[in-house]
Amino acid sequence: MVPALAVVGLFGISADVQASTIITSQTFDTDPPLSATQEAGKWYTDRFAPAGFESEVFMGDERLAHTISEGDGATGRPSSFSSGFYNTQGRKFDTPGATRLSIDMFIASEFEDAGRIGGIWGTGVDETDAITSFPIIEFSDNAFQVWDGAAFQSVGTPTGFAFGEFANLAIEIVMGGAEINFSVNDELLLTAFNGSGTKTFANAILQNINTTDGVNRTIYFDNFEATAAAPIPLPAAGWLLLSAMGGLGIAARRRRKAA
Repeated sequence: MVPALAVVGLFGISADVQASTIITSQTFDTDPPLSATQEAGKWYTDRFAPAGFESEVFMGDERLAHTISEGDGATGRPSSFSSGFYNTQGRKFDTPGATRLSIDMFIASEFEDAGRIGGIWGTGVDETDAITSFPIIEFSDNAFQVWDGAAFQSVGTPTGFAFGEFANLAIEIVMGGAEINFSVNDELLLTAFNGSGTKTFANAILQNINTTDGVNRTIYFDNFEATAAAPIPLPAAGWLLLSAMGGLGIAARRRRKAA
C-alpha cells in the first residue's frame, strides 16, 4: 500500500493549490482611460490628479508615465488643496474581489537619496465592503517601505536589486485574510498580521509623491495586474485524490499477487 505520509503530503499540496482569476491585466500599450471621479474600468483621481498619466515609450516599450510637476507642489496648488495630504498625487482603478495586486515600477537612479517617491497602494475591505486598511509598498530613498497598518516599515531591497531597472511590487492577502504579504521581484520582504478584517482589495492606487516646493518627476509603471485567488474546493479535490490513491493501492496489491 502507499504509505500514509504520502497521502497526507498530497492532501497538503492540494489544499494549498489556488486558481487565480484575473480581474484586470494592463500593459499600457495605449493611454489608459481616465476619469475625475470613480468609474468602473477607468483610472480616477485619488487626492490630487497627477500632471500626467499616459502611455509613453520608455526603454523600448510602451509604459505608463505617471508624472508630477513642480507647479503642483503645496505652494503652487489652490488653497483648498495646499495641505501635505495632497502631495500624494495618483489615480485609482477598481478591482472588486482582488486578493493580489502587482505592478512593475522603474526605480531610476535619481530616486536614490531623493526621499519618498511613490508606489502601489491597495484599499482593503471586509465582507461588507467597508474599508479596513490601506496596504502600501513603495520606494523611499534607498529602500522599499511598507505601510503595515500602523506605521511605515523599511524593508530594504530584494536580492539582486539595482537602480535603473524595473522591479515588480506585489501586495497579497493570504491565509484566508489573516496575513498580508509584501513582495518585490517575488521575494517576500514583509508579512503583516491582518487584524483589520481585510478580505479583498476594492481598488489599487498608483501614487507619485510631490513636495511642498514641488518637483518634476515621472515614474514609469508597467504590467499592472489584479487577481483573485480561489482555493480548489474540498472535499471534491480530496475525493479525487482518494480515488487515485485507492487505485494505486489496488494496483500495487495486484502486482504483488501476480509476482
